[in-house]
Amino acid sequence: MSTELGAVAVFTAVVLFVWSPLLVVERLRALFVWPTRWMALNYALVGAGVLLVQCLSYFAVFLLAAGTGMVTGGDAAAIVGGVVIVNLAVPSAGAIAALRTLPARGIWSPAGDGLSGRIALGVGVLWYAIVTTVLFLVIGAVILVANLPT
Repeated sequence: MSTELGAVAVFTAVVLFVWSPLLVVERLRALFVWPTRWMALNYALVGAGVLLVQCLSYFAVFLLAAGTGMVTGGDAAAIVGGVVIVNLAVPSAGAIAALRTLPARGIWSPAGDGLSGRIALGVGVLWYAIVTTVLFLVIGAVILVANLPT
Protein backbone atom coordinates (compact mmCIF):
# COMPACT_ATOMS: atom_id res chain seq x y z
CA MET A 1 0.00 0.00 0.00
CA SER A 2 2.81 2.45 0.81
CA THR A 3 4.40 1.84 -2.61
CA GLU A 4 1.17 2.79 -4.35
CA LEU A 5 0.74 5.92 -2.23
CA GLY A 6 4.36 6.81 -2.90
CA ALA A 7 3.78 6.49 -6.66
CA VAL A 8 0.69 8.72 -6.40
CA ALA A 9 2.62 11.29 -4.32
CA VAL A 10 5.50 11.36 -6.82
CA PHE A 11 3.01 11.61 -9.69
CA THR A 12 1.24 14.54 -8.02
CA ALA A 13 4.44 16.41 -7.14
CA VAL A 14 5.95 16.03 -10.61
CA VAL A 15 2.77 17.07 -12.42
CA LEU A 16 2.36 20.17 -10.24
CA PHE A 17 6.03 21.06 -10.69
CA VAL A 18 6.07 20.56 -14.47
CA TRP A 19 2.76 22.44 -14.98
CA SER A 20 3.85 25.39 -12.77
CA PRO A 21 5.78 27.31 -15.49
CA LEU A 22 2.41 27.97 -17.15
CA LEU A 23 1.63 30.21 -14.18
CA VAL A 24 3.68 32.88 -15.92
CA VAL A 25 0.50 33.47 -17.98
CA GLU A 26 -1.47 36.07 -16.03
CA ARG A 27 -4.92 34.59 -16.82
CA LEU A 28 -3.86 31.16 -15.53
CA ARG A 29 -2.23 32.63 -12.43
CA ALA A 30 -5.46 34.56 -11.78
CA LEU A 31 -7.35 31.25 -11.56
CA PHE A 32 -5.64 30.51 -8.25
CA VAL A 33 -6.95 33.46 -6.19
CA TRP A 34 -9.46 31.18 -4.49
CA PRO A 35 -10.07 29.51 -1.90
CA THR A 36 -7.34 31.19 0.21
CA ARG A 37 -5.36 34.42 -0.16
CA TRP A 38 -2.12 32.61 -1.03
CA MET A 39 -1.64 31.66 -4.67
CA ALA A 40 0.89 28.89 -3.93
CA LEU A 41 -1.46 27.22 -1.44
CA ASN A 42 -4.40 27.58 -3.84
CA TYR A 43 -2.32 26.04 -6.64
CA ALA A 44 -1.42 23.08 -4.44
CA LEU A 45 -5.02 22.60 -3.23
CA VAL A 46 -6.64 22.87 -6.66
CA GLY A 47 -3.89 20.79 -8.27
CA ALA A 48 -4.16 18.08 -5.63
CA GLY A 49 -7.95 18.02 -6.10
CA VAL A 50 -7.64 17.63 -9.87
CA LEU A 51 -4.99 14.96 -9.46
CA LEU A 52 -7.13 13.09 -6.92
CA VAL A 53 -9.93 12.94 -9.50
CA GLN A 54 -7.30 11.93 -12.07
CA CYS A 55 -6.03 9.01 -9.96
CA LEU A 56 -9.58 7.85 -9.17
CA SER A 57 -10.37 7.92 -12.88
CA TYR A 58 -7.28 5.75 -13.50
CA PHE A 59 -8.72 3.25 -11.04
CA ALA A 60 -12.02 3.27 -12.95
CA VAL A 61 -10.14 2.71 -16.24
CA PHE A 62 -8.28 -0.25 -14.71
CA LEU A 63 -11.52 -1.80 -13.47
CA LEU A 64 -13.33 -1.27 -16.77
CA ALA A 65 -10.44 -2.59 -18.86
CA ALA A 66 -9.21 -5.53 -16.78
CA GLY A 67 -11.72 -6.09 -14.00
CA THR A 68 -10.14 -7.47 -10.88
CA GLY A 69 -8.03 -10.19 -12.51
CA MET A 70 -4.55 -10.25 -13.98
CA VAL A 71 -3.76 -7.69 -16.67
CA THR A 72 -3.07 -9.21 -20.09
CA GLY A 73 -1.52 -7.58 -23.16
CA GLY A 74 -4.92 -6.61 -24.56
CA ASP A 75 -5.94 -5.19 -21.19
CA ALA A 76 -2.75 -3.13 -21.05
CA ALA A 77 -3.51 -1.56 -24.43
CA ALA A 78 -7.05 -0.74 -23.30
CA ILE A 79 -5.71 0.73 -20.05
CA VAL A 80 -3.22 2.98 -21.86
CA GLY A 81 -5.92 4.12 -24.29
CA GLY A 82 -8.32 4.83 -21.43
CA VAL A 83 -5.65 6.72 -19.51
CA VAL A 84 -4.88 8.94 -22.51
CA ILE A 85 -8.60 9.75 -22.85
CA VAL A 86 -8.91 10.45 -19.11
CA ASN A 87 -5.77 12.62 -19.18
CA LEU A 88 -7.54 14.89 -21.64
CA ALA A 89 -11.07 14.58 -20.22
CA VAL A 90 -10.35 15.45 -16.56
CA PRO A 91 -8.56 18.78 -17.20
CA SER A 92 -11.03 19.61 -19.97
CA ALA A 93 -13.92 19.16 -17.55
CA GLY A 94 -12.10 21.33 -15.02
CA ALA A 95 -11.49 24.05 -17.62
CA ILE A 96 -15.13 24.00 -18.74
CA ALA A 97 -16.26 24.20 -15.12
CA ALA A 98 -13.91 27.15 -14.54
CA LEU A 99 -15.20 28.94 -17.64
CA ARG A 100 -18.82 28.37 -16.60
CA THR A 101 -18.73 29.08 -12.87
CA LEU A 102 -15.85 31.39 -11.96
CA PRO A 103 -16.80 34.40 -14.16
CA ALA A 104 -20.41 34.17 -12.98
CA ARG A 105 -19.23 34.34 -9.36
CA GLY A 106 -16.83 37.20 -10.03
CA ILE A 107 -13.79 35.12 -9.05
CA TRP A 108 -12.06 35.00 -12.46
CA SER A 109 -12.51 36.31 -15.98
CA PRO A 110 -10.99 34.90 -19.17
CA ALA A 111 -10.50 38.47 -20.40
CA GLY A 112 -7.50 40.44 -19.24
CA ASP A 113 -4.00 41.55 -20.11
CA GLY A 114 -1.96 39.31 -22.37
CA LEU A 115 -3.07 35.93 -23.61
CA SER A 116 -6.80 35.16 -23.54
CA GLY A 117 -7.91 33.01 -20.63
CA ARG A 118 -9.65 30.59 -22.97
CA ILE A 119 -6.50 30.05 -25.05
CA ALA A 120 -4.39 29.79 -21.90
CA LEU A 121 -6.75 27.16 -20.48
CA GLY A 122 -6.62 25.21 -23.74
CA VAL A 123 -2.82 25.24 -23.69
CA GLY A 124 -2.88 24.25 -20.02
CA VAL A 125 -5.22 21.32 -20.72
CA LEU A 126 -3.03 20.04 -23.56
CA TRP A 127 0.18 20.43 -21.54
CA TYR A 128 -1.44 18.66 -18.57
CA ALA A 129 -2.55 15.78 -20.83
CA ILE A 130 0.94 15.41 -22.29
CA VAL A 131 2.66 15.56 -18.89
CA THR A 132 0.29 13.12 -17.20
CA THR A 133 0.41 10.65 -20.10
CA VAL A 134 4.21 10.63 -20.28
CA LEU A 135 4.53 10.41 -16.51
CA PHE A 136 1.97 7.58 -16.32
CA LEU A 137 3.93 5.62 -18.94
CA VAL A 138 7.27 6.27 -17.19
CA ILE A 139 5.96 5.21 -13.77
CA GLY A 140 4.32 2.16 -15.36
CA ALA A 141 7.60 1.18 -17.05
CA VAL A 142 9.52 1.61 -13.78
CA ILE A 143 7.00 -0.57 -11.93
CA LEU A 144 7.11 -3.16 -14.71
CA VAL A 145 10.92 -3.35 -14.67
CA ALA A 146 11.03 -3.41 -10.87
CA ASN A 147 8.68 -6.41 -10.84
CA LEU A 148 10.40 -8.51 -13.50
CA PRO A 149 11.49 -11.90 -12.24
CA THR A 150 15.19 -12.19 -11.51
